[in-house]
Amino acid sequence: MKFKGYLSGWSTVFSFTLRNQLCKKSYIALTATIAVLIFAAVTGLIIIPGAAEPDEPTLTETSLDLVTVCDQTGDFGDTAWLDTDGLGLFGNTEFKYSSLSPDDALERAGEYELVLLISRPEYSYVLKIVSPETTKLRDAEIDAFFYHASGMFRAELIRRSGVDPSLMPELSINIETKSPGTDTPDVNPVDRTRDTINMVISYITIFIIYILVIFYGQSAASVIILEKTSKLMDFFLVAIKPAAMILGKVIATAAAAFMQFTIWVMAGALGFRLGTAVVRSFFPDSEIIDLINNLSGLKGIFSPAGILIALLMIIVGFLLYCSMAAIGGAMASKPEDLSSTNIIFTLSVIASFFLAMYAGGASGMVSTAKWLIYFPFTAILVTPGRAMTSIISVPEGIISTGLVAVLAFALVIIAGRIYEMMSFYRGNPPTPAKVFQILRDSLSSGRADNRYH
Repeated sequence: MKFKGYLSGWSTVFSFTLRNQLCKKSYIALTATIAVLIFAAVTGLIIIPGAAEPDEPTLTETSLDLVTVCDQTGDFGDTAWLDTDGLGLFGNTEFKYSSLSPDDALERAGEYELVLLISRPEYSYVLKIVSPETTKLRDAEIDAFFYHASGMFRAELIRRSGVDPSLMPELSINIETKSPGTDTPDVNPVDRTRDTINMVISYITIFIIYILVIFYGQSAASVIILEKTSKLMDFFLVAIKPAAMILGKVIATAAAAFMQFTIWVMAGALGFRLGTAVVRSFFPDSEIIDLINNLSGLKGIFSPAGILIALLMIIVGFLLYCSMAAIGGAMASKPEDLSSTNIIFTLSVIASFFLAMYAGGASGMVSTAKWLIYFPFTAILVTPGRAMTSIISVPEGIISTGLVAVLAFALVIIAGRIYEMMSFYRGNPPTPAKVFQILRDSLSSGRADNRYH
């Protein structure tokens, strides 16, 4: 095959196709509508949780004045076990033992008082905290006293059992049991964070590629088949090589897709900034602000060169899938055939996902196998995350991106050859095996012609 002038004129096709794509009313309406929805949704997702009432801060003092202890078991005749000797949150709270019934004690309780009921229905003790209907104590204060009373009561039971109190710290030591062979070396916290972020970014990349392929992959095949259903095909076969036409159309379709997707991402970013600004101004103590501040501390993990490689990989990876869709469009003779000719395109997307998820023994998580960055269909999914977090070096990222770009270009050339062979084909679309046979025969005859000329 002679490549001199083989791709000439692709820029003309590119500008023409891109202009038509951008000027469509449906394209403009969809872009604007989705951008507004994303902006509103992201803004709401930041403001609504941020405006929620924050959790009560940790108690430093309590307004609990008196706790009346009603012991129905008869085992505790005083409140000495509750006495904290002026230490702790309830050091200034008064504790009174009472022989009154719980109902009578509760009726006499004031606004800043509680009733502690001790019972033993069967083989275990039950502690119950009861507050009067007129109480002004906060729920946090009542909960804090419940945990305090539970701890002191357990300590009293241990003391009564005769256990030496000095042994309590040793009795409460946590025991970890490991089976043989489960020892793992210590992992640097930064490396652990980097691995986690890489996993998250890999999932995000898979989602982005999947959305791009679902939304725009079919359109890449549709624009290829357009000329076959019109009178322009004969003109194109004379004026421009099929590979140049397909290259221009594929890049134009991808460019229109990325423009639209970029607008949506910018709408989400603007919504995030607006929502964050509103929460910072009106709800500065919101947990959302703390979460955003914590996330901003992760910036040092990302590499600028890695971010650039990740963006390039997403672009050339999408071009690769568009090139495969173009092969389906080149094989089809009419739009109705695309559902059958695009089976290679569909299977490649599914196979890439499962390889990235389960290669190397992973189960449900993105695999960490090294070879995935050198296999183009999986490199699209795993290289961006590894490059951004510096898990792979810059040269490795460049090689991975280059392999994907080379394969995408090769598929465009193959799509052009198939388009040229199938231009005047009518009837049912051929099987992939049949197309491969025709392509091989065409290349063999081309080499023979070159040898005799």
